Amino acid sequence: MTSSTDPMDPRNAPIRETLTAKERRRARISDTAMMLFAARGFDAVSIAEIAEAAEVSKMTVTNHFALKEDLVFDEFADDVRRVGTEMASVGSLDQAVDAVERYCAERERSGGTARALAARTPGAWQGFAGLVLGSRALSLRFHAHYLDIRDAIAAALPSSLASADVAVTAWMLAEAVHLVDWWPYDQVARGASTASIRAGRAALRERAFAALREGLARAPR
Repeated sequence: MTSSTDPMDPRNAPIRETLTAKERRRARISDTAMMLFAARGFDAVSIAEIAEAAEVSKMTVTNHFALKEDLVFDEFADDVRRVGTEMASVGSLDQAVDAVERYCAERERSGGTARALAARTPGAWQGFAGLVLGSRALSLRFHAHYLDIRDAIAAALPSSLASADVAVTAWMLAEAVHLVDWWPYDQVARGASTASIRAGRAALRERAFAALREGLARAPR
């Protein structure tokens, strides 16, 4: 989520300098939208208002972001590609579980949530999570993303698995990712601090994947 970072954070300047003109325009649209959403709420801001504030046309906004929700979750397409890439060479069920957990662990270090949790602006993560939790449209878009993750996992699972096993296994792996990704939002809803969320993410992921491996080991083959 580019939009889950603090666009004014100086640490983002080197990143902006390496972008192409198209990528900079996309980032400007996303950052502009996030400032409007933060000020007024997601549902109260229109695409036309975002376009005007970003000094682009409405068509330019929709060319970059097919859905308004994608202005908030602008890393989702990359996430789907990354999980597929991570699983590209798996040859067994155990390797598939390892690959999906590696994907989760990498995003703990460099994903949008990690950047928001590390932002210098106080309350950056709580503000972003509150925006999502406060909009039914954003919450639904978040949860729907894991259908795409499931499909990417299913496409990469070993061909030795029966079709029924592929369907069940892909769902289980995608739901493990879903659980790990939603947990920081759930913690904000419970009033947890940024420090406790940041400290607890890895432990939650390890528990989730340990339980997944145990469940798969017990399943009939």
